[in-house]
Amino acid sequence: MSQRPKVSLIVITRDEAELIGQCLGSARSFCDELVVVDSGSTDQTVAIAESLGACVYQQPFTDYVRQKQEALDRATGEWVLLLDADEQATWDLGREILATIHRSDAAPGYRIQRVLYHLRHYFIRPIYRDLPVRLFRRELGHIGGVDPHDKVVVDGRVGRLKSPILHFSYRDVADHVATINRFSTRGAAQVAPSPFAAIQMFTHPLWRFLNLYIIRGGFLEGGRGLYAAMTAAFYVFLKYAKIYERRVQSIRPR
Repeated sequence: MSQRPKVSLIVITRDEAELIGQCLGSARSFCDELVVVDSGSTDQTVAIAESLGACVYQQPFTDYVRQKQEALDRATGEWVLLLDADEQATWDLGREILATIHRSDAAPGYRIQRVLYHLRHYFIRPIYRDLPVRLFRRELGHIGGVDPHDKVVVDGRVGRLKSPILHFSYRDVADHVATINRFSTRGAAQVAPSPFAAIQMFTHPLWRFLNLYIIRGGFLEGGRGLYAAMTAAFYVFLKYAKIYERRVQSIRPR
């Protein structure tokens, strides 16, 4: 019997002591290597990761794309699974990954659904249509995208796995709002100010709300669906408000 391909897990961290243990623990049974790139944690993140057998490397944080590429560069497995520190692989996903990488016709990369857990609820409806590429052949993939929205770019066909990743992103509403503020700042920094920024502050959030709440069926989730659509629209509003702010600041007074 041929030896199965080696699988490396890659994760980036900074002060993730609350969740990193569950993240790494969820993948230990099917990943042969745990690679953590940390950007100066001041809590027990590094100690917890090392206690679970992870190789931890220190790298000052620049942006999400380059930080995750640094983690990928440290991996040695034929296959790589990318998780965020607030995510967990399900038991079924581990079994599916092992079965998939043994196949002779395995694709270079695979999309895996992320199921968000928030407000004591798993959002399984397509309101969060989140199917990023997370499993891929190391030599055929790299980290691309635009900060803060990194993505795995694969050279070749991309398939889809059935089992999900669980995403425990926010402790509470206040934590969610703080994340929105942080990510909207990074997102706005990637966009050049437009003369239409003021209009975009209205049209883009409105479309995001209608898309999530009506088209994707957020209204079927009750209050939680309304919350999800409203906060998604709020993120877009803040992003374009910050773009508009930069435009206003760049206009010289007459």
